[in-house]
Amino acid sequence: MDVASAGGIPHMIPLIDFRKFTDPNQTYYLHHLSEYDWIIFTSKNGVYYFFEQVKNHLDDIRILGQSIQFAVVGEKTKEALDRYHIDSCFMPHIFTAEDFVQEFFQTGYSAKKVLIPKGNLAKQTIAEGFRSRGIPADEWIIYETFYPAVQSDQLQKLLKEDILDVATFTSPSTFNHFMKIVKPPLTQHIRRLTFAAIGTVTKRVIENEGYHVQICPKKFTMDDLFQEISDYYQEGEERWI
Repeated sequence: MDVASAGGIPHMIPLIDFRKFTDPNQTYYLHHLSEYDWIIFTSKNGVYYFFEQVKNHLDDIRILGQSIQFAVVGEKTKEALDRYHIDSCFMPHIFTAEDFVQEFFQTGYSAKKVLIPKGNLAKQTIAEGFRSRGIPADEWIIYETFYPAVQSDQLQKLLKEDILDVATFTSPSTFNHFMKIVKPPLTQHIRRLTFAAIGTVTKRVIENEGYHVQICPKKFTMDDLFQEISDYYQEGEERWI
């Protein structure tokens, strides 16, 4: 399901973009991949930029799957890894870093040394979870998140004219960049919006700024978010019938 097929009018305003980042320890990670028995991906971007980094250092990237086990946080990340013909050995039922660590060890998995390719804004939750159990966990920053400022004028226009009914956020970064654009007197316009968020972390960040998140799916995917938005408005119509 998407907004258009449900009868809505979508306005796509990219609030984040990504680019390659060169970690000071990159050479070490590339030459010591064989030391890790687990590589953990927390996003599809992590998968893409990781293989962009290693493809020139390996004759066949699939050889990694013969000696290293791979884990992912969510379905989209798993799909990204599948494109490289490498299986995911573990994915938690709830797609958060906190649940990843807890479920990983509850399931009975163990690790000697793990590598976590990630973005510059990703938290250390997973790495700290392994380190607290005495397991070395290296965090390789392979991409960075930045704000595409070119979209500011379009978003300001939509807000000023009260065209939007729902504002959807897929990460804390998207909301934080949104708030950089929303300056008085735009603040009064966003008070009328319905806020929708993917994930409890994003929801928490929004509500810490004083806004109420009305829509937050139990399963942290875009498909489930759109379904929740559709259900939310259908229920609203039924209340008024």
